[in-house]
Amino acid sequence: MDLEPGTTPVGQRLTALADALTLLVDEVEAGGLDHLDATGLVGFLQDLEAVRNRLPLVDHRALRDAAQRDVAGTLGQGRLTRLLTQALRISPGEAHRRVRASEQVGDRVTGLGEHQAPVRAELAAAQRTGRITPEQVDIVCRGLARVDLPGYEPAALIRGEHDLTELAALLGPRDLQVCTDRFVEHLDPDGSRPQEQLNEDRRHVELRRGRDGSWRGELRLTGPLGAKLRAVLLPLTRPRTDVVAGPRGGLVEVPDARTHGQRMHDALEEICDRVLRGGDQPESGGVPSTVLVTIDHDSLLQRTGYGTTDEGALISTSQLLELAAEAEVIPTVLDRSGAVLTLGRTRRIASRSQTLALAARDGGCSFPGCDHPPPWCERHHIVPWLEGGPTNLDNLTLLCRYHHHNFAARGWTCRLGEDRLPVWIPRGTSTARRRRCATRGSRCPVRVGR
Repeated sequence: MDLEPGTTPVGQRLTALADALTLLVDEVEAGGLDHLDATGLVGFLQDLEAVRNRLPLVDHRALRDAAQRDVAGTLGQGRLTRLLTQALRISPGEAHRRVRASEQVGDRVTGLGEHQAPVRAELAAAQRTGRITPEQVDIVCRGLARVDLPGYEPAALIRGEHDLTELAALLGPRDLQVCTDRFVEHLDPDGSRPQEQLNEDRRHVELRRGRDGSWRGELRLTGPLGAKLRAVLLPLTRPRTDVVAGPRGGLVEVPDARTHGQRMHDALEEICDRVLRGGDQPESGGVPSTVLVTIDHDSLLQRTGYGTTDEGALISTSQLLELAAEAEVIPTVLDRSGAVLTLGRTRRIASRSQTLALAARDGGCSFPGCDHPPPWCERHHIVPWLEGGPTNLDNLTLLCRYHHHNFAARGWTCRLGEDRLPVWIPRGTSTARRRRCATRGSRCPVRVGR
């Protein structure tokens, strides 16, 4: 006979726990912590964390029962991790972590119904007291699993579990991971499969386009590739300082408002832009890698609405115009009936000779104070190409990607001076008083105002 969960003893306990939690939340929000000093407040947080660390004990038993009864198969989900992902709305990674913990530190039952101690009994005992977190349990379990194979000394595994459990009560996840890796490296005998080979087999990159036009994905990189990518990205992720006109005149420095993750994203895009500009990317389908974007004529002229790539992704008109300034993008313009009015060419892109001349003239990003070298710069039309600006040296200058996409929003405009060098003018200031140089070597190719 089926029973409602709330009518069973375990359901009633869960209801009581929820009621107790409600009372605790109400008490805390009503100022229940106000009388505690710094030490008392930290002690309260530690006690709360110990309670939180014990909650997975309920998961372990529930997941063990679900696996024994094949609940996932009964509900047509195939795997227990998939069931958890769907029913609990958690990520696949979190579902795998919970199932792995249940198998390693949860109590076991044989096929004959006999109870057995957990695989990692000492680690399980530490979690039962609330001394270690689920994250730490996962670090130790995954590390020991790498050497819990034929050919390894069982006694060494037991000692390793003891030592790592003791360390887990003292160290944070990052330091515990280092200690776990060192233990595995020390225990790994000759002839075992190296971790480098495992990482090589597990390498994976996946990109998925979302309905909102953004892209999401996941990656698992080998050690060498991760080090290379980090070495390439980090120099491009440093915060940038903007200069804008101050409310009382003069120029004011504004700190970079981007988060570290946003700077990493922009650095990756800057690298992609450089590869596209290089023109040496592999060909696809017999033609160079090209983005075909379809947009109606009115949207292009009014700079509103969206275009559609050949993969069906939406891209705003403003983004299209920015992208078309540098990448191999061919805008296909349609009239209201859908007929093709024009198939744009890519002659808006400066030639190799023009780019070399810009590098020699500007020495890198021409925006005042920027030191990005020419290889990391984009070619900018001073008078926009869509407004009739030609692709020649008197209408071009080099800008790093950040300043190329942000100078207008910060109130700067550019023109070519009488000496045919780019001059940057901040909005709302007297150009006669705003003369600065961004020197490279002995030259002074960039001035602000004149």
